[in-house]
Amino acid sequence: MTCAEYLVDFLISRGVTDVFGYAGGYIVPFMDALRMRNDEIRVHVCYNEQGCAFAANGYARVSGQIGAYFTTSGPGAVNALGGLADAWFDGVPMMGVCGNVPTNEMKGFSGIRQNGFQEMDIVSMTRHITKYSVTPMSAEEFPDVVSRAYNMAMTGRKGGVLIDFPYNIQKASLTGR
Repeated sequence: MTCAEYLVDFLISRGVTDVFGYAGGYIVPFMDALRMRNDEIRVHVCYNEQGCAFAANGYARVSGQIGAYFTTSGPGAVNALGGLADAWFDGVPMMGVCGNVPTNEMKGFSGIRQNGFQEMDIVSMTRHITKYSVTPMSAEEFPDVVSRAYNMAMTGRKGGVLIDFPYNIQKASLTGR
């Protein structure tokens, strides 16, 4: 099982029946995992990333479930910030999932603007409008990251969380699962 497949299974196991998204190259493994389970979870393709986040927000408000959305990297992830901010202000449980460049292409602390195509430090940008924002750097830590993100979104004063999902981590295999 890949990390992308694990995340889809996790969402289904928590009662999520609808996910909102906008396609892009660095979120394809997650989109493929959703497609493989389309009898259990519906994907609603939106016209833009902002629409995805606000649709997930509305879904959460109506259903009582966590609202989930996905975007690709860089500007795609940034376009969804309004929906995350709204979840922060109104206490709406949401999980944003955005693709990113493979971990070996991330700039780290090199001082350059970007290393990979449309690489963005979205975690720093969302730190003050989410309850939890993280980039998992290994498959081994991914199940704990997902569990923590979900629990943070759904407990106490609810709010949005963001998983910045590097391309290679989406495709990475979870051993023993």
